[in-house]
Amino acid sequence: MKYHLLTGGTGLLGRYLLRDLTLAEVPLAVIVRRSRIESAVGRIETAMTHWERELGHALVRPIVLEGDITQPLCGLSSEDQAWVAEYCDTAIHSAASLTFYADEDDGEPWRSNIHGTRHMLDLCRATGIRKFHHVSTAYVCGQRRETIREDELDVGQQLSNDYESSKITAEKEVRASDCFDQLTVHRPSIIVGDSQTGFTTSYHGFYTPLRLVHTLVTTLPWEVIAQGDWLGTLALTGEERKNLVPVDWVSAAMTGVIANPELHGQTYHFTNPNPATVADMLASIGGAVLDLAKHGEDASSNLGDDAEKMMESFRDQMKVYQSYWSDDPSFDSTRTETSLPHLPCPAVDQAMMDMLVKSAIDKNFGWPREAPVPQKYPIAQDLSPWMTNTAQQAPGNGQRRFVSLRVSGNGGGQWHMIVDHGKLVGVGSGLKNGDSPTCYLNSDTFHRITQGQLSWDEALQSGRLFTTGSALSSEELARCFREIAAPNRPR
Repeated sequence: MKYHLLTGGTGLLGRYLLRDLTLAEVPLAVIVRRSRIESAVGRIETAMTHWERELGHALVRPIVLEGDITQPLCGLSSEDQAWVAEYCDTAIHSAASLTFYADEDDGEPWRSNIHGTRHMLDLCRATGIRKFHHVSTAYVCGQRRETIREDELDVGQQLSNDYESSKITAEKEVRASDCFDQLTVHRPSIIVGDSQTGFTTSYHGFYTPLRLVHTLVTTLPWEVIAQGDWLGTLALTGEERKNLVPVDWVSAAMTGVIANPELHGQTYHFTNPNPATVADMLASIGGAVLDLAKHGEDASSNLGDDAEKMMESFRDQMKVYQSYWSDDPSFDSTRTETSLPHLPCPAVDQAMMDMLVKSAIDKNFGWPREAPVPQKYPIAQDLSPWMTNTAQQAPGNGQRRFVSLRVSGNGGGQWHMIVDHGKLVGVGSGLKNGDSPTCYLNSDTFHRITQGQLSWDEALQSGRLFTTGSALSSEELARCFREIAAPNRPR
């Protein structure tokens, strides 16, 4: 069983890739940085629980490797590097910074987009990963305004900001790397929220003027907001085109490519053939904010110069995104449309933009943040006394067998039991290759069996557990589960 190693799994696109690749049965391991309030495992648990609530059924968890792409070899321990070398043959590099302008020479976006990519390349070289999916951006085209082809990259174009500069540098370095047999490049345009629900965890770009104007609503009279010269702020006509793509479509398209080896080794534009206009975008934003202002608490109309100062502050902050709002070129997406004819890009029309704007306001731009989800069944903790590393899993004398565990739901994951002469002798991370048997169950069933609350036979007969493969008897498998909770487990 070979895994795909994913970065950026807690970002907006990465969270959707976690869902879609899991549903597509693509084995996943993910490099995750711990946050101030959550462990690496906890951050993935929170993300997967969100999808389970939305989908209405349990999902298997990916392998979680604590690391940080801004550190050498992505901050992985030597043991985790050995695991990657043994189990992973493909990398999906989705992690990135969306910072437009760097505050310092080695700050963002350089730290993540260039140095992070270099660290990922070094990790792939050190662990023997030979297949690479790189998430770039359609805006490596910079300020070009002619039709942008999927196979073009550096044609001497002028770049608009540090973000674009960092992304084109990263893509060029990936292409120049000699450690891959196969390179696939994914170039989305401006990613916005979910086309069905409006869900997003990122409020940059399209959401920036909405966020800024929203802060003025409780301070300025709505009449002042209504008379604001939003287009004049950026010297725009309103006819400028912006290429918006819903995150759920980008993830579905990427998954369609990743899950089909025949589509690998190419560059794909995940862009919208029907761009929105700046006027339509600002109409959706303005309509939502005016409605909010009219129905909110009355703001003072005697602000005098303060009102103009607030408007000037808005203009200054918007100027940071001056290049963002300029007219987009036409992106050729022939390869994407030919490869994925069943998956056309949804039209981001006025109705969808209204929905996206309303969702952002209703969610208060993601504040307060999503509460961490505790692990009800910390199965990894139950298995920890049995855990071994890859170097300790030698074949033995021919009687050693592997039994894969695919446990979905809260606290679940992917492991394999090491069985020698019918007895459990260890547990390792990840599912095993070959014809070794696999046990499929959810975390509640796992907990009940190991705690003696549910027998093996009862779990099988009730459909709460099923197995594939026949290297071990049902009796031997049942014994292994009982031994997990036995008091004489190895130390």
